[in-house]
Formats: sequence, C-alpha cells, structure tokens
Amino acid sequence: MTEISGQKPVAAARAWKVTTLAGAASNFHLFIFTSILFIAPNALFAAALRPVPAALVLVGCAGAVAILWRERLRSDLFRAVVDRRQLGLCLALGFAVCLLGGGGHVFLPKSDWLIRDAVLADLVREGFLALYRDAGQDYLLRAPLGMYLLPAMVGRFFGLYAAHLALLTQNAGIVGMIAYFTTTVAQVRRAPMLLLLLGFSGLDIVGVFAAEAAELAGGGAFMPVNHTEWWSQYFWPGRLQYSSLITQFFWVPNHAAPGWWFALLILLHARGAVRFPALLASFAPLLIWSPLSMLGAAPFLALFATWRWRTLLSRDVMASVAASLCFLPVAIYLVVDAGAVAHEWLILRDGFARLYPFFLLVEVPQAALVLYCFRYVATADRPVFWVALAILFILPVYSFGPYNDLMMRASIPALFLLAFHFARIVVLTRSGGGALASVASTLVLLAAATPFIEIVSALAPSYAISDCDLLTGSHKLEPGKLPTNYLARIEKVPVWLVDPAGARAPRTVVDRKCWPDHPGLDESLK
Repeated sequence: MTEISGQKPVAAARAWKVTTLAGAASNFHLFIFTSILFIAPNALFAAALRPVPAALVLVGCAGAVAILWRERLRSDLFRAVVDRRQLGLCLALGFAVCLLGGGGHVFLPKSDWLIRDAVLADLVREGFLALYRDAGQDYLLRAPLGMYLLPAMVGRFFGLYAAHLALLTQNAGIVGMIAYFTTTVAQVRRAPMLLLLLGFSGLDIVGVFAAEAAELAGGGAFMPVNHTEWWSQYFWPGRLQYSSLITQFFWVPNHAAPGWWFALLILLHARGAVRFPALLASFAPLLIWSPLSMLGAAPFLALFATWRWRTLLSRDVMASVAASLCFLPVAIYLVVDAGAVAHEWLILRDGFARLYPFFLLVEVPQAALVLYCFRYVATADRPVFWVALAILFILPVYSFGPYNDLMMRASIPALFLLAFHFARIVVLTRSGGGALASVASTLVLLAAATPFIEIVSALAPSYAISDCDLLTGSHKLEPGKLPTNYLARIEKVPVWLVDPAGARAPRTVVDRKCWPDHPGLDESLK
C-alpha cells in the first residue's frame, strides 16, 4: 500500500513524550476536569431523590472520581504537560461548533431545541423535580437530564439567560476537550484530522439523488427534501438514520457529548492509557446524560471484560463495580414508564431486506476504506473497530423511540470510532494521485454535503430564548400528543425513589406564544 504517507504499520500505540514540569498543568488535569463535568450532574440530581437513594448516588459520584483520580500517574499521556496551542485550537473549535449548533441562540437552533429549551427553563424555574398535569393525569419529568443540570443550577441563581450561557460554555468545553485528546491519540496533523472528524457523515446526498432519480423515472416531479439524513423514507416508510457528527452535536448534544467521550475512553483504554476499572467507573455516570448512547457503548465494555476476565475479581474492578451500582437509582429513574415509548422490530417489516444493504452502503462506506487500510490501524484498536462495525450493522433491525432514537443515539460511539479511524487514514494518505487517494477524496467530498447543509441552515436569523414550559411547548407543536419520552406517570414512579410532594404544583398547558419571533414556524405554532 504505497499510497499511505511514510509511516510504518502501527502494532501498538506509540508512547507519548513525557514533559511534565513542576507545577504545570498536565493532560490528566484536563481529563479529570472533563470527567467531573460528566459526573457532577448525578450529584445535583441527587437533590431530587429521597435521602437513601440520594446518599447512594453521592457515594457513587465520590467513588467514580476517586477511581479516575488513580489514573493520574499511570500513563505517559496523562503525565505530559498540556499543549496550550493545541488546547486553544480545540476549545475555539468547540465554541464554533456549539455556537453554530444554536448555543445561546446566536445562530438558528435546530427544531429539537424548541423542546430542549423548555426542559432547561423548567429545571431553572422548578428545580430538579418538575411535575405536570394534563387531562387529569399527573406526570414527572423523566428524561436524561445530565446536560441541563449544571447550567440549570447557574440559572437558579442568575436567571435563564445565564443558564443558556453556562450550557454553551459547558458543551463547548466538552467538545474542545474531546478534540484535544482525540488529536493527541491520533498523532497526525491536527487541523485536517479535526476537520475530517467533524465532517464525517454518511453519503446522504447520494441517497437523496437516488430517491430523486427514482421519482423522476416514475414520471413524478422533484421532491422537497426536509432533511437529507431521512433520505431512506423516500424508499421505505420506516425511520433509519445514522447521523453525521455535526448533526449529532447540532441536534442532540446531550447524546453526542457522552457518546463521543466514552468512545475516546475506549481508544485510550485499548492503547493502555486508561485502565479497565476507570473505564467501567466512567460508564454509569454517563447514563443520566444518555442511556441510549451508553447502550451503544456497552458492547465495548463486554469486549474488554472478556479480554480481562482473569482480573474481573480484582480489588480495583470490584471497587468500580460497587461505585457503578450506586447509580442504580438514576438508572431506575430513567426507565420509569418507558413502556409507553413506541418500539418495534423493523426487520419484520415488508421491504426491509431490500433497503438494508443499500442503507449500509450509503451510510458507512468509509468502513470499506478502513478495512482496506487495516494494517495501518493499531493492533490494539482492531477488535474495537470490529465491534463498532457489528453495532452499525445490527442497529437498523429494531426501532425504539418516536423517531427511532435507539438507532440514532446508540450508534454514536461506534460512528465516532469509525470516523476516528477513517479520518486518521485519510490524513496519512498521500494527496498526489493514486486510486486510494481518489476514493478517499470522493468519500470526503460526498460526505461533506450533510454537515455543509447543517451549517448553512444554522446561518438563518435566530429567535429569542423562550421560557415556555415543556407541556405548553409540546402541545403547541403537536396538539393533543404528549412527549412520552420526557414524561412518566406519577403512579409509575417508585415511592422510595422520589417524593412528588416535595415539588412545586404541577404545571399545566398555558395559552400563550412561546416563540413569537421564530422565522421558520407557522403563526399557529408560535
């Protein structure tokens, strides 16, 4: 394979040069700070629980931090001094991504933010236990609240706008830290690596063109395209989507952030920079951010557990298991009344077998290039890549959530790992001709259409931050339809877990305008 620039096949991760200076900030300080950003919302959420489960969650938070703290001297990566120039570049990129994604409403947020803003407003106004009443039925806010809780705490003291600024800062910092460690692990040129990583997407534009061609061939007219990543609906009524990385953070940063972070931890563990107990201790605290993303991360934990089955009863692993079990109250809260959420086996639907291979061909063709250049994938990373590929092949067969949220969110860690290896190989590929370079360039250019469309759509005029509550906002957007993925019936909530009597009076639907200056909504929806 002469078209890869002069680097020998990587048998194992290269050692990082240790340049730690007395008193200087190390990479470990960045790692533990980011880990605490993900863990701390669990401690805040404990305020909504009864004393015993609250104490259990707090013990779990302390235990997780203690286990992660023990990683500080175990790898050259963590002992190395922070590369300030690289960190500055990555943080600037993080703020750019989050601003364009609608943070602070500087640019036009995607439509999912209409409800997401309402959740943040309710947490600022009501505290961490919000109740609702609709048609005589009382509901509890039951959702992965991890992304909102730290900003909501800021908003409790300084108001809703401050909460939005805190949310922007938090998310930008997380993206920046993930970018920093990802480029450090990749050990290739930073700028192109980051651009290729964030530009990673399926070839959705090919799917759209195929749908248009089929329509025109049948005598129809050009079809309106509401969103390029739902192209499969032109061929089949089911919902199938693997979201581009930009789409993930523009539309669902609450799912993308933990998914990306854990995918990074998987890479660090595979290369020996993070031990298995630390990886295990990082898993449970991320459930409050996104249980679906963590469902997609669980197979990697199973892989590593089989590798290290002889050490599963070691003191460190048992300590991680104990800390993880302390987050059971959070896990139970997240699945309360979840049976009301739509779900079905898509593989049993007529037409699935015809669409399935075409869908994979359009959505993950980069996997073929990675497999072709597999000798340039670190030996330690190869089993991880196979698991990621298996997840992406299996997820389309089952749907959970009103928009098949399972497929879109559980795929996040696997897609990030595929994007990492694809981007790294493309950076190493010589640009001066050759079949490999041509194929790689074609994939990059076709995939870039999706993030380009997302960014261009964000440049439209924005609208003011709304303080509408979840129930009012959802009823305005979909009258008569409850957001079952956000609400649980009070009687389904275990009495030992939370005390609804400690919350404020339930909120009800209010007749008011929520987004009067929104440029894209019909007047009746505002």
